[in-house]
Amino acid sequence: MLALLFAVLPAGVASAQGHTWVVEPGQSIQDAVDQASSGDTIQLLAGTYADQAVCIEGKGLSIVGAGSDETRITWPDWTVVEDQQAAPAAGNACWLEWARHDPESTVTGSGAELQQSLSDDVSALFFFNPDSPVTVTGLQTVNHPANGIVVETGRDVEVTHTKGVAHDRYGILVSNSTDSRITDNVEQGLDRGIQQEGTSGSSGTAGISVSDSADAHAYVADNTSDGWNLGIFIREARTGTLVGNTVTNNCVGINMFDDGNTEVPVVAPSTIEAGAWAVLGNTVRDDHRFCLAGIGQVEGQLAVSGTGVAVVNMDSVLLEGNTITDNGPTPPARTLDFPAAGLLLLTLPLFNTDQPDAAGPVTDVAVVDNVIEGNITSVDTDGPGPAEPFLAPLDVLVGFPPGTVFTDAAGNVVPTPVPGPGIHFAGNSCGVALLGEGVTGISVGCGGA
Repeated sequence: MLALLFAVLPAGVASAQGHTWVVEPGQSIQDAVDQASSGDTIQLLAGTYADQAVCIEGKGLSIVGAGSDETRITWPDWTVVEDQQAAPAAGNACWLEWARHDPESTVTGSGAELQQSLSDDVSALFFFNPDSPVTVTGLQTVNHPANGIVVETGRDVEVTHTKGVAHDRYGILVSNSTDSRITDNVEQGLDRGIQQEGTSGSSGTAGISVSDSADAHAYVADNTSDGWNLGIFIREARTGTLVGNTVTNNCVGINMFDDGNTEVPVVAPSTIEAGAWAVLGNTVRDDHRFCLAGIGQVEGQLAVSGTGVAVVNMDSVLLEGNTITDNGPTPPARTLDFPAAGLLLLTLPLFNTDQPDAAGPVTDVAVVDNVIEGNITSVDTDGPGPAEPFLAPLDVLVGFPPGTVFTDAAGNVVPTPVPGPGIHFAGNSCGVALLGEGVTGISVGCGGA
């Protein structure tokens, strides 16, 4: 039986702070969550909570472990979807919610068939529509086929001093939420060596992500993200700060992306003018992995590798005091669908929406006092022609590489998308910089551009 303890608090405060439910290894975290009320604390004692995945629907709770290496919530090892354990039915509200907006998910049948079809939608801790603040701290999540820690439609969210290992979508994801703080976490991806339907490819989508938030006010600080497709992914979110994070060994280190559609909540397609972010004092280095990325019409078809920091279609972004070094594709050189560079500023046509002007162009970006050195790119001078791609230094790229050609559905050549106004560089150190196809009127101030 779970032990119910009253929190030790000054007189007159206990009822406001809720109760503390103590869970030991071998007991069910889900059972404690189901009995708890909003404002309560679930205290997880040190040890491993094997084969557990927890859905927290409609409640704001604090889930507190004994430390990120002491309290572990794990899921059985798996390599391909067929290896995955069936989803626990007690969490179906969350797993079905995830499946509704995840393009990798397919839900079929009922009973045992339904639970097996939800096997790739399972997360360690999923807060769905919490009605009060959420805190997660001092624990580790391992191997869940969807995510480590997810908060959908929350307010006042804190995820701190956790570790996420080998999840297939996100280590930490906060979506459609306001006032979130994601600090001092370690997210470690696992390359399972597969590119299979129902998975995010050879590694998880992103270590940390803030998405689908029109008023995010997110603070993402002092985290480490290593070995993912994207180290940190800011998508369809407005207003926030990335500061002091260390991002290594990903396909793209930090991707700031104004997408065409929101995914959460699951309604008719809507858009958010993503932007208004400060990216300050981060270390982005040695991002060399190769991924096949993309969703919608180009799912799993876009070759991506070796980009340090990308700002795509967003507006009002400050990049200051970052160290962006030694990023780039590893040999052999490949034809890439997403340009590699230390820093990339890009207006990207969207392949996952039919809405005109859903996002972009990239505008009002200030790049100030950064070190952007030792980065490389993959150069393909003739597209599908006979010339072999080769690797070359490139620290800053504004726009698509020179020679890029875009065509419409009828095969007619159309202008290559270029950045909008307000792109400003000052005080940066870089070796090689390049203005892309059709880009004029921008002075990088280093690297010859």
